[in-house]
Amino acid sequence: MRFIIRQVAKRADGGDIIRTRTLVQAELSIGRGTDCDLQLADLAVMLRHARLAQIAPGRVSLEAIGGVPVAVAGRFVTRADLLLAETPAVDIGPFRLTLSAGEDDAVAITSERVVPPNESADAGQELSIFSLAGAMPPKRLLAWAGALLVLIGLLLVPLAHFIGEGRASLPRAMVADAARPATAVKALAVKTARPAAPGGFAPDEVWSSGPLSNAHASLSNNCGACHQQAFVSVTDSACQACHIPAALPDHAPPARMARGRLPESGVQAVAHHAFNLPQGRCTSCHKEHEGKATVMTVAESFCTDCHAGLSSRLPDTRVANVPGWANHPDFRPTLVTTPSLTAPVFTRTPLAGAREQSGLIYPHALHQSASNAVANMAQKQRLPVGSDGALPCRYCHVPDEGQLRFKPIAMEANCGACHDLAFAREAGTVRTLPHGKPAQVAGIIRDFTLSQAFAPRLEVQRLSFDRRLPGRVPAPLAGDPATRARAAVVSVFTGKGLCTQCHVISDTGAADLTRRFAIAPVTLNTHYLPQGRFPHGKHKTFDGKTGQAACLACHGGALQSKAATDVLIPGVATCRECHGAPAKALFSSAPKAGDSCDSCHAYHDGWTPAAPARVASARNRQAPA
Repeated sequence: MRFIIRQVAKRADGGDIIRTRTLVQAELSIGRGTDCDLQLADLAVMLRHARLAQIAPGRVSLEAIGGVPVAVAGRFVTRADLLLAETPAVDIGPFRLTLSAGEDDAVAITSERVVPPNESADAGQELSIFSLAGAMPPKRLLAWAGALLVLIGLLLVPLAHFIGEGRASLPRAMVADAARPATAVKALAVKTARPAAPGGFAPDEVWSSGPLSNAHASLSNNCGACHQQAFVSVTDSACQACHIPAALPDHAPPARMARGRLPESGVQAVAHHAFNLPQGRCTSCHKEHEGKATVMTVAESFCTDCHAGLSSRLPDTRVANVPGWANHPDFRPTLVTTPSLTAPVFTRTPLAGAREQSGLIYPHALHQSASNAVANMAQKQRLPVGSDGALPCRYCHVPDEGQLRFKPIAMEANCGACHDLAFAREAGTVRTLPHGKPAQVAGIIRDFTLSQAFAPRLEVQRLSFDRRLPGRVPAPLAGDPATRARAAVVSVFTGKGLCTQCHVISDTGAADLTRRFAIAPVTLNTHYLPQGRFPHGKHKTFDGKTGQAACLACHGGALQSKAATDVLIPGVATCRECHGAPAKALFSSAPKAGDSCDSCHAYHDGWTPAAPARVASARNRQAPA
């Protein structure tokens, strides 16, 4: 079935414009809608007004489908069957449709507007008909009024308040927290927001791009505390008003930091130069107005941008390139290479094959056995042994107050229960030797032996310094008193004597007994990885293990270590078992622990300009950038 549509429109000079289309389809839709086959653009016409279909050769059916009737031969109907031979006319709104028979049984339709547009509701006037323009001021006036309101309310008034407010006062509690040393910087990432300072809403707060972090929430209505100049970015001096350099030392020497940074390029470099935003400023890392915890949130790229190729910009650096956690090199622990009581030497050494010279004789395997004499003695002494009867790690390694590392190991607290320094018993009194003072030990043993030789007291019993079977008394010393005294002193410092169980003894051969024997100095490492943070308190569990099992999960070599020179800290592969590894739970893709750089490293730990091989202690050891 074919429909030939002729739409007649008037030109400005009164002539006609006729547009003809031919459609081959079963029926024809008529209405104001743009999806209709025959569009009649006037508000008096429904979106879908009528439907026209051929029911027989020369005969069509017209049906009003929008609920508004159509006029056929002067009568309003909702449905009509029309003969094309009669050339019927149908009026729909201001339009008249004249139907006739076309070629090859086609239905010809001529559409023409018979009511002038000014007397009908033209669809082009729909916007103005329903507009509130007549009841509102002109758009231009509204635009100028809005611009003036923004200028006054959002610029001039806040600016006047900002300038007139003067130097902002800082909350004392926040300043005190910021002045704490770098080891406590993490405390600034408070979980709950600090209360805002009194004063209420200030006009310049309308410039804020978002809420402040919890650490700075007390400055919410005190913009001038950080923004010291209008239209100038926050400067480092504003930050250092609270965060003094002593509490937040430089990451590395400033000159080397400048050389080691990745140079800026492109649009970013141009923008930073134009707005005086140099690299390395505080706000390069710490972003505010982005949420309650964002001031302490640092993207990993902030570290890797420099450290991924640091050696190419600083050829003399001793810091390894680190492109990311997945490619993090293995640890290089700081080890004691020369023990000393005053100036021990610490050296960073590759972990593979590392050996430490602490000056102490201590086999971990011997002391952690569950079936030898050490275990028996620990049980008899009622020490807090583990479930297997062995002396646990926690007996010597006692966490410090911050649960970061451990308290220094002391002979009296950690060794004295088994390695007592008793040398004689007089009735109910036990005499002991001073620890760490070989000259005094030699003098006490010499004087005690001589006094027993010249004025013996029967109730005094000499104790043996050698290991012997229980119940066996020490063999009597032979010779004159001087010889016996010398032999007693020698037995303390040689063979299986009291001191040789844990210390390296040197015999100088001096005639004076108090100067003859010297004990090698002992320096016990307190922090093998001073460039990183490892809070032991947060690692009390490992893959479901707790207590002793959790310790041995990382430090498994302790059960086989037979020498104090062994370095028992784990490598980076052990850390990756949790940090950055996918969770073991089914359908979970989240890592078991964080793997960002600040999980272990801090930016403001500072640097040590002294010679790298000699420092006071491992706790203060820092490698230069």
